[in-house]
Amino acid sequence: MLVGKGDMARHNATVKVPVRWPLAGLSAAGLVALIAAPEASGDPAKAIAYGKHLSQECASCHRHDGVDNGIPSIIGWDAAAFRETLGYYKEGSRPNPVMVSVAQSLETDQIEALAAYYASLPKPARSR
Repeated sequence: MLVGKGDMARHNATVKVPVRWPLAGLSAAGLVALIAAPEASGDPAKAIAYGKHLSQECASCHRHDGVDNGIPSIIGWDAAAFRETLGYYKEGSRPNPVMVSVAQSLETDQIEALAAYYASLPKPARSR
């Protein structure tokens, strides 16, 4: 059957094509982090600010007050030790499934920013 131009236009108007938005599942915080990431590189103050922003995700387990409630405090960690430790999780040589997932989701600049932020914080006083 031949279809005229008018018939084809009506057909095309009724066809639903799913649209995939690559950033649709990204939260507002994730979008801000995505936009802010390039600005953090090379500027220590921006890296620390970006790390502070990213650290909100860490705070759900690693408390910002430095209290160790079975999950170690990362406040005041040396930046190199922080990067090295996340590297172990990222490659899977440290087997904690939550930390492996977190580390594998982070880009190098995000790890750098988190390391800079946590290293910039004073270590909490040890409780007796």
